[in-house]
Amino acid sequence: KKYMKAGPRKYLYFNPNKVRAAIITCGGLCPGLNVVIRELVMSLWYNYGVKNIWGIKWGYKGIYSGENYWIQLEPSKVRDIHQLGGTMLGSSRGGFDNAKGDIDRAVDSLVEKGINHLYCIGGDGTHRGIKYLADKLRKRKVQVSLVGIPKTIDNDINVIDKTFGFDSAIEAAQLA
Repeated sequence: KKYMKAGPRKYLYFNPNKVRAAIITCGGLCPGLNVVIRELVMSLWYNYGVKNIWGIKWGYKGIYSGENYWIQLEPSKVRDIHQLGGTMLGSSRGGFDNAKGDIDRAVDSLVEKGINHLYCIGGDGTHRGIKYLADKLRKRKVQVSLVGIPKTIDNDINVIDKTFGFDSAIEAAQLA
C-alpha cells in the first residue's frame, strides 16, 4: 500500500467558509488530548479560515444527545487548555448501539447541524466507530470528512508506529 503524505494541499475540497467542523474525544484519558483539541481549533481557524467549529461532549453519544452536548469552539476558548490534563470535552467508552439506532441518530444529528468535518480522537474502538459512521454516511450519500486521530496508551492501531499517550504509559509502568 502507498500512503499520501499528510499536510496542507494546494486545492481544498471544502470551501473553508462553508466548513462546519466538530471534534470529539472518545475512550480513556491520556496526556495530550487538550493539545490536539487546541491545535485542531487553531489550525482550522487561522490556517484555513474555518469559523464554525464545535466540540461534542462525552464521545460518540454526545453527537445525538442534544444541544447541551455541543459547544462552539474558538481560539479564545482553547488558548490555554494545553496546560490542563484530560479533555475539555469529556470522554466516554463505547460506540454505537445498533439495537437503539444510535448510528442513525448520530448521522441525523450531523446532517441536521450541517457538519461536514468530524475529527474523532481515540483508540481502536473509536476508529471502528468511524468505520460504522462512514458506512452509514456513504449509504445515505452524505459527504462528511471523517478524520481519525489515533490516541491509545496500548499503541494497538495498525499502520501507526506510535500513538500519543503510549510514551506516558511506558514511563508510568517503569516507575511502578
